[in-house]
Amino acid sequence: MIGLFVTATDTDIGKTIISGAILAAIKNRGINIGALKPLASGCISNNDGVLEAEDATFLMRALDFPESKRTEVNMLALEPALTPAVAAKVSGITINMATVMEHCYKVADSYEAVVVEGVGGITAPLIDDYLLADMIVAMNLPTILVATAGLGSINQVVLTAEYAKQRKINLVGIIINKYDENKAGILEESNLEYMTRLTGLPLLGKFPMLKNLEITSPQLGKIAEEYININEIIKMMELK
Repeated sequence: MIGLFVTATDTDIGKTIISGAILAAIKNRGINIGALKPLASGCISNNDGVLEAEDATFLMRALDFPESKRTEVNMLALEPALTPAVAAKVSGITINMATVMEHCYKVADSYEAVVVEGVGGITAPLIDDYLLADMIVAMNLPTILVATAGLGSINQVVLTAEYAKQRKINLVGIIINKYDENKAGILEESNLEYMTRLTGLPLLGKFPMLKNLEITSPQLGKIAEEYININEIIKMMELK
């Protein structure tokens, strides 16, 4: 599998926004790229009563994918807004990770590369004691850590990076989401300096707050090129 895994220091940090931005930028360069959000919780029923993941919808929009691609991008949508292991139990569903991984590899074979978005933080339980970290290890993809620059972010980033190192996850860089250059002060600037110095990881981007979630793929890709080091990410993915 060739691609990139996107994780974060916590939930609601911006994995989906950053994943979509990277996807749109790479697509706009003419590369045949796919998206995977294998497991999603907190999903909402559409008019036909089918559960849909908003995260998957955004990734699909980033690639101009039709609705028919939804189950490819997101094979399992869970309604409870809980970590997948708990959401599945509450829903009476058994998650088979072998099936999930088989799906991911099959999808990846259809593209030059894929961007895989995780769920929650790196230790989010997917089934029982099988964590998101276990999935990342199994996929063996270069992994980007999405974080914010607010108070407490140094601790979150350093602890996540240390755990990733312990698990031998190939963490390749940090992208800061919801970053406002005009409002950033000593707090944000010093946090970024400490994050990179204490983890040894490069800062691959400072992405602004994205207010329009219905942005088109070309527009999203253009913003990504401005705020994220797409060249370096493509190099890390070993795309030719």
